[in-house]
Amino acid sequence: MSNRCIFGLTCALILCLPTLASGTDSLASAEADFFDEAPIILTASRMSKPLAESPASVSVIDRHMIEASGAREITDLFRLIPGFIVGHLSGNNSVVTYHGLGDEFPRKMQVLVDGRSVFVPSFGGVPWSNLPLLLEDIERIEIIRGPNAVTYGANAFLATINIITRHAAEDFGARYSITASDNSNPDIKDAYLRLGFHHEDLDWRLSIGTLSDDGFANVNDSGDIDKVNFRLDYLSSSNQSWTFQIGSSSSISGTGEPNAFDDIERDIDATNSYLNILWERNSIHSVSSIRLTHTEQEVIDSFLADTFLATTPPTPVTAFIDFGRVSKRTDLELIQSQEFGEDLRLVYGGSLRKDRVKSLFLLNDFNFHDVDTARLFAALEWRLGQNWLFDFGTTLEDSSLTERKSSPRLSIIHKLKPNHAFRFVASKAKRNPILFEHSGLTIFNADTILFGNVDVQISEGNPNIEPENIVSYEFGLRSQFKDSRVSSDVKLFTYRISDHIVGAPTGNLNILGSSIETTANQESTRVSGLELALDFSPIPNLDIKSGFSFVDVESTKDDFEKSIPDKSAFINADYRWNSRHNFSASFYYIDEMQWLATPDINVIQPIRKLDLRYAYIFDARSETRIELIGQNLLESYNDYFLDNLAEPVFLLRVSGGF
Repeated sequence: MSNRCIFGLTCALILCLPTLASGTDSLASAEADFFDEAPIILTASRMSKPLAESPASVSVIDRHMIEASGAREITDLFRLIPGFIVGHLSGNNSVVTYHGLGDEFPRKMQVLVDGRSVFVPSFGGVPWSNLPLLLEDIERIEIIRGPNAVTYGANAFLATINIITRHAAEDFGARYSITASDNSNPDIKDAYLRLGFHHEDLDWRLSIGTLSDDGFANVNDSGDIDKVNFRLDYLSSSNQSWTFQIGSSSSISGTGEPNAFDDIERDIDATNSYLNILWERNSIHSVSSIRLTHTEQEVIDSFLADTFLATTPPTPVTAFIDFGRVSKRTDLELIQSQEFGEDLRLVYGGSLRKDRVKSLFLLNDFNFHDVDTARLFAALEWRLGQNWLFDFGTTLEDSSLTERKSSPRLSIIHKLKPNHAFRFVASKAKRNPILFEHSGLTIFNADTILFGNVDVQISEGNPNIEPENIVSYEFGLRSQFKDSRVSSDVKLFTYRISDHIVGAPTGNLNILGSSIETTANQESTRVSGLELALDFSPIPNLDIKSGFSFVDVESTKDDFEKSIPDKSAFINADYRWNSRHNFSASFYYIDEMQWLATPDINVIQPIRKLDLRYAYIFDARSETRIELIGQNLLESYNDYFLDNLAEPVFLLRVSGGF
């Protein structure tokens, strides 16, 4: 671990996602009737249920898939989900989006860790590389492919990701992992150490990790990240439990370009921290929960930029640019789930959230600016006979930036045969503007010989900005063939996004001759298509997971169409030869596309990515193993920018427990 890192941990509170009591006879028999071997999910409706009964399209990445992928970054796992697009803005900055419309700070997707939102309220998006989260601590990931604002509010717009970490009781003792590359580019050095302890009704886990990567060749994008997490689970009585989590990450990452006056080569220092507490009470027919979370991000990034005005002779200009920011999010959430007989379940609740942002670049002062959001939601599940399941829910959200808005969803599931379930889902959702889009003001302070010291305005927010809107419809068929060990999920969908929040020229020019921009509600986009997920085991010990996405796009803005590739696909195969040898392979394909806010020439050609992994298990009891991993083995490809050339990488990983 690097000597520079000092972890600063701050206090806050968390409560995990609620689950309904799983021991009730009434629900157990009904759920067993729907794919009794299917995984139980929590995220889509906040009610535990089999995957086939989910009121939305849901994919699950379990612990086995995580290990078989050979991934060292969390974002690489989403390549194994139909329709998901993963790119690297730089070697230390990953981007994840669903179908497209992705840029450096994608704001149309909600990401949760154990139910805690990790969306950053300053620029928006998710700081994937700097999240205080370690890949080895993840138990599973539930991904909702489609709007889910009914249960998670604004930003659960195109998709929702919930990363669920392992209960502390699952990690007794010590475990380590060391990963290194073959010293070609990039030079990778990762390490992980976990300590777990159990005493009566109390379990805790301490995880420490460091990741080091010098990024793409010929790009200033190296990254050194240190992370620490602590989790405590305590069963205070037979029906009450507490979870306490605290974590922090600290990173120094390279950024900037040669000869770019407004983006010079430099290092960025960033820290993320959180502290959470959970309380949950289970009774025979209900679950009550309270969750309080607090998350902070601080980024230090300022420099002097030199350029010239187009005068005769040219006039030197020196501008002070400060991209630094502090973002804080505090969220209090109360949830109640109730069972009424065998056929009716209800979940309802509300939350109060305060976002605080301080940024000279975004808001032109050194003060904190606040956004308050209140939300109420409810969802009702009604089982009609043996073959029909109805789910209706809505949320009412009121923000200090926008007027009160509602987001309803209706889901109908019909069991065609014991192992085949048809679903219809209709939903509406909003994407609220972030603070910068509403009231931002970007002004550089510049020194010039010709004009002296002046302020140069670049952009401004719009206090009349409205949320983006999406209306979505999908038809799906989930099937499971137990005898042939095949399961599939077919999804036909269409959705329309209106009132995109975009930057629009005001018609005014600043002192540098550039147009001043303001945010506006413009453009619309319609996306329709087909997604297929297919899992099968043709022979014993061989598991194959695959997915395909085909979309057709119509948009009033060409850039939006270009950002959504027509086709994407993946296949992952994992073969366990015997108790000691394990082979896996992953192939990922994405069609031609262009990320938003990149130069017109920055068209990314089709990507074909092949990763192979071999693991030799020395000791099954302690899970001591050595892994050989090869990534990008088919060909080098351009990732996000044309200068970002992803080349073959070979990794050696040693891990074990004691």
